[in-house]
Amino acid sequence: MLSHEIISRYGVLVVFLNVFGASLGLPLPVIPTLITVGASITIATNVLSWTLSHFAMMLGAAVMGGLLGDLIWFQGGKRYGERTLHTVCKLSPSRETCVRTTERFFGRWGVRVLIVARFVPGLSLVAVPLCGAMAVRLRSFISHDCAGITLWASFGLAVGGLFASQIDMIFVLVSHLGWQALILIGIALALYVLYRHCRRIMLTKALDKAPINAGALHAVLASKPRPVVVDIRSTAMAAHPGRRDGDNPPGRRIVS
Repeated sequence: MLSHEIISRYGVLVVFLNVFGASLGLPLPVIPTLITVGASITIATNVLSWTLSHFAMMLGAAVMGGLLGDLIWFQGGKRYGERTLHTVCKLSPSRETCVRTTERFFGRWGVRVLIVARFVPGLSLVAVPLCGAMAVRLRSFISHDCAGITLWASFGLAVGGLFASQIDMIFVLVSHLGWQALILIGIALALYVLYRHCRRIMLTKALDKAPINAGALHAVLASKPRPVVVDIRSTAMAAHPGRRDGDNPPGRRIVS
């Protein structure tokens, strides 16, 4: 079991890589990492000034890693637009609702959504390229993104520092159990990933309807009895559909 001194010493690199990878869409346990590093710093450093300096370094590593990863998606959204949004939705844990949720938040708050985006699962991953696609200024994006990452990372580190003694008890318990605890944790994570994957497949099959173009829709509407067309798109998507003629608008369903 790694000691708290080793975790606090190499925590900068661990935090940077975790936040950077998570910003790119990798399923990394960033918040547990921040909590663990925050607790290890509190336990390993007894002097307040040293503790605060270590926290500042970890916070800087988190901001740098998060900003670098977000800039990649921001530039992708700025250059490729809708294709980038479809790509990040495939990485999102809630692919079926990621765009709709982000549109609702972005339509209400604009670029300020980045301040709270990382507290909402899947929101940050889509909000960042959406800012690029909506031609948000780079300076405004960087300032709001850094503010959001700072607030989010500070929360994780602060939780670890406040509950350092309780987290240390967990470390001791895991060290006593040894490899058995690691195996149980690995099995639990594998089952969770499998559950999310199966749930995504089931939802995709349930929501996947046969596409219909404008000509086919016109023919259906001209038939008897006429079907009822229900538009369940968000307000933002309905106002700016951005679709070509003949495409099946997302969120539109035909009820016979």
